[in-house]
Amino acid sequence: MNQPPVYADYTAVQPVRWRRWWVTLPVLLFITAITTILLWPEGKPTRSPLFWFWTLVLPLLCWLLAVALRWLIWLQNTDNSRTHHAETSLALDAWWSKRSQALPVETVLLVTPIGDDIAEHLALLSQPPDLPQPGINAEGYAVLRCPLVLNGTRDRSALLAAYLANRLAAHFRQAAQTRLITHFCWLGGDESLATFRETLLAEGMFLPEEILRLTSRTGTDTVIDLIAETHPALLLCAGSGEGVPADKQITGEAAFAWLCSPRGSALLHRSECWQPVPGETAAQTVSQLSRYAGLADVPDRVLAADVPEMEALIDGGWSALEHVLAPWLGNAGQITPFTLRSLALLSALNGQSCGWTAADRESRYITGVCVPRGNLTH
Repeated sequence: MNQPPVYADYTAVQPVRWRRWWVTLPVLLFITAITTILLWPEGKPTRSPLFWFWTLVLPLLCWLLAVALRWLIWLQNTDNSRTHHAETSLALDAWWSKRSQALPVETVLLVTPIGDDIAEHLALLSQPPDLPQPGINAEGYAVLRCPLVLNGTRDRSALLAAYLANRLAAHFRQAAQTRLITHFCWLGGDESLATFRETLLAEGMFLPEEILRLTSRTGTDTVIDLIAETHPALLLCAGSGEGVPADKQITGEAAFAWLCSPRGSALLHRSECWQPVPGETAAQTVSQLSRYAGLADVPDRVLAADVPEMEALIDGGWSALEHVLAPWLGNAGQITPFTLRSLALLSALNGQSCGWTAADRESRYITGVCVPRGNLTH
């Protein structure tokens, strides 16, 4: 989990204690007077300027010099402390500012076992439909498939990528989109990527040669950094994948595409990977994510991939009790966090903030939040 930097306090010098210095002055004068009398040559008159210089003037000058030096040291230390505080405050503000950057998204396309219609996915967030009946694959494992993507000779990820590309091309035609995709980010394997690119090319759409690979661990941090630095006219994030069959869970699949640009009306904030240990509690994670998004209260809704994720996050005050999505979406592996991000973005595009949480690995979670544009108060 990314936590704010902690800077050591500046070592402070104690303020000048004037009472001690005033007590020191007569003691110093007494000692110098006795010393001068003891060392003064016999027969030499004491009523002379030189005697009084050694007895009174010199110790007084030394005392004033010491007081002035002590005062200057305190002033310099005070100035250094203020400078240190100002510099660390600026560095801390810069850290929060960078972590609070978001990915502005204007369009979300999502393909899951629910279907590919936005209204169907929004209904999943409010009034979930009846639970789908999983199928059984050749190995005997329970799987949830998108009913719109039929089986073929290629693997499911490639088939999902081809279907997603056709949906994206149709969206460009319907929206009369004239902007070119200047940056491209992909989540998935090489075969599904090649299928996605070839399908778009057949529709007359060209993708940049340079590809930024997405991973479930780094999430969208690299994409947020990219859009903050380059301000592209149109950035495409897309991916497809399926889960690994297992005995104790239903395998799912999904494909997603986000069209991102500075004009996007939904903001996808940086996520945090955490585990319930001291220093990375659910409460700390929720507090940090709320500050990223400028939320004064809990999001309008919170999504959880499965029950363990919901139970881990509830201690932080975000309850996903009504939105545990595994029975409808299954476990789609590394694409699951991006499926939840897509659903949260759909909620934000619909005007409602939405938190989400998924499993990163055993006893480790990844959590984030999406808000409508204009929610930021930083």
